[in-house]
Amino acid sequence: MKNINLFHEIENIWIANSREFENNLSSWLDALNYGNEFLCLAKREFHRWEPLKAYVSVTKAKSRSKAYFSLRFFGQEIAHLIVKDGEVFLQLKGHKVKNDKWFNLTLADGIYPWRGKDAQLLRAHFKNLAFSMKGKPNVKSREHRIESKFLVEMCKGTGKFGLNSLRIQPVLLANKFPLQMPLPISANTGLPKARNGYIDILARHRLKNNKTRLSVWELKNPDAYQHAASQTYIYSAVLLKVLRHSKRASEWFKLFGFKSRIPTSLEIEAVVAISRSKEERFKKEISCLKENSPLRIDNDFIKLAVAYYREKAHSIILEKDPFIE
Repeated sequence: MKNINLFHEIENIWIANSREFENNLSSWLDALNYGNEFLCLAKREFHRWEPLKAYVSVTKAKSRSKAYFSLRFFGQEIAHLIVKDGEVFLQLKGHKVKNDKWFNLTLADGIYPWRGKDAQLLRAHFKNLAFSMKGKPNVKSREHRIESKFLVEMCKGTGKFGLNSLRIQPVLLANKFPLQMPLPISANTGLPKARNGYIDILARHRLKNNKTRLSVWELKNPDAYQHAASQTYIYSAVLLKVLRHSKRASEWFKLFGFKSRIPTSLEIEAVVAISRSKEERFKKEISCLKENSPLRIDNDFIKLAVAYYREKAHSIILEKDPFIE
C-alpha cells in the first residue's frame, strides 16, 4: 500500500462530485424508503426456503407496483422473485445458462408461480445440492458464499459465530432482507474512486452498555486479501460523509434502524474478515494505514478490527470476538 492519506483523497472526490453524489444518494434513499414500506407487506406473501435467500438492493427496490428480490444460492443469484398483487412469481431472466453451468439446473428462462410445480422442483434441487456438497457448493464467487454464511450467522439469536458474547445483526429492510448498502465512492482497488461501491455487510453491533454502533464488514475468501483494510476504511469514511454531509443524513440513519438523532460523535467499526493465514498482510497494511490516514475525523472515529474466521459446512466460526482486544 502506498503512503496515501485515504481520507484526504475521499474529501477531494466528495467536493469535486458533491452535486452528483447528493442526487444519487437522494435517489437511492427514495427507492429504499419506498422499498422498505412495500417489503413489509411483500414479506408476508412468501417464506424463504433454505438454502435459498432473498436479497434486495436499490435497483430492485424501485418499483411502485412490484417488489423485486434477488434469489440466491450461497450468494450467487439464480433467479428473481416478484411479488405483485399478493402473488409471488419466480423469474428466470438470463439465468438459465449460468444455472446449468454451475448447478446443473436446466429450467428455462421464464416466469413461474412460486407455489407451482417448477418452482417446487427448483427449491428441491438446490436443497439437495447443498446437502450433497456438505454446505460448500461450487459457486462463481467463493467470497459470495462466505458472505452468505456470515449473514446467516449474524441473523442467529445466540451463539453467533460460535461465540456467546457477540451481539451483532445485519441492517435489514423490513426486518428481513439484507441491505446492499450503496455508496458513491468505490474502494475495490484499495483507493477511493468516484464510482458506485457497495459495502459487503453493514451491521449493527450492540455493546455491553447497550449502545449500538454501525459496523462495516469487508469479507475476503480464505485465499484472498487484496486491500481489505483500506477497503473497509474507505467505506467507513464515506459512510461518515453520508451521515455528516448529505442533506438527508437523518433519513439514512433511520433506515439503518436508529430511532434517535445522529449523535454528535459517531464511531464506525471497520472490520476485515480474513483467514489467519493473511494475518501478516493485514498487520503490514494496517500499520501503513494508521500512519497515513486519520482514525479521528472531527468528532467521529473509525475503529479498525479484524475477524479471523474458519468456514464450516453450515457455519462460520470466529477465533475470537473481533471487538475485544
